[in-house]
Amino acid sequence: MNVRSSRQKFKILNLLETESLGLTISQIAEKINLNRNSTARYLEELAEKDLIYKIEKGPTSKLFYPARKSKNFEERNLYMVQFYQLLHSAFFRKYLKDQKIAREIGLDMAKNGASDLYAKQFQSVELNFENITHLAALAVEITYPIANVEAKVALNPEIKNSFFLEIQNCICDGNKDYRSICEIQVGLLKGVIDKFIAPEEVDVKEVECKCDNHPSCKYLITKIDVENERT
Repeated sequence: MNVRSSRQKFKILNLLETESLGLTISQIAEKINLNRNSTARYLEELAEKDLIYKIEKGPTSKLFYPARKSKNFEERNLYMVQFYQLLHSAFFRKYLKDQKIAREIGLDMAKNGASDLYAKQFQSVELNFENITHLAALAVEITYPIANVEAKVALNPEIKNSFFLEIQNCICDGNKDYRSICEIQVGLLKGVIDKFIAPEEVDVKEVECKCDNHPSCKYLITKIDVENERT
């Protein structure tokens, strides 16, 4: 290993230690000022030696973490699922009989910091509605509380400026007692996207839920004509 490659790999290792949400190849390349192909090669070499941890989100989408993350990801996933379910059992089921309140909590989360988590990951991208359509799945996978979540986007062929966001391995886990988790997600998605495309807004609806025996939780996200809505 030559001096230059060693230096670049040390940069990558140091960078990943400072990023708790994981980074993509492109993000790492930009932060260490190196071309994407060389960055990808160094990342694969480090991952093969278990010096960093890699999660493949799809054929072309990968996230990289410091190696210490690999030891407890599965345990952490299980813990986080159980933690959120217990939280909802103890709090939401007792106090929030109205699902609208759960959506309002999601909106408040977006206003009070959640939007910043998404913005941090896509600093170099103009977050208009068209770009959000392409980035929504990756954004969910990066910021979701469990690492093994999978998300997919599909354009809605029936409505202009509309798309479906499908989340697999949702924390609700198909249990009706935890449906408020999905309702919070409705509010969170609306709050985050509204902030990025303001003054435009979106309408968000959960159209399929694992709680109703669907294989995943699916949301319909549609840009609305604010002016016509107000007149």
